[in-house]
Amino acid sequence: MGVFDNVDEQTKARLVRVWDGMNELDRDFFVDQVALSLSIWGSDEAGRGLVAKILARMMEDGSRNLSDFGLYVDSVMEEAGGRHEKVRKAGLIIDDYRLRNALSSVPHKEIGL
Repeated sequence: MGVFDNVDEQTKARLVRVWDGMNELDRDFFVDQVALSLSIWGSDEAGRGLVAKILARMMEDGSRNLSDFGLYVDSVMEEAGGRHEKVRKAGLIIDDYRLRNALSSVPHKEIGL
């Protein structure tokens, strides 16, 4: 079973559309944040599963840029189980990364009127 097996097809399609619409710099920021997370959580099934949950949550929330990844790390705290402390640590490190790279502190979302 893959880490994206519990993610519905519509969410997966949105992820691909968001990725396709991103510029190269935002793609690099996204990859860096995921790499930082996995270096702390581990790149095993559980660590990759946390990444998949964050990505699904981002799409549910309407994020339009995967570079927002670090803003959603805390959203998986309850589901992290024994990795709770590692999720918190990754969140702190990613917050510092986002600050150093002057990334937005709010998700890129379309606001419906």
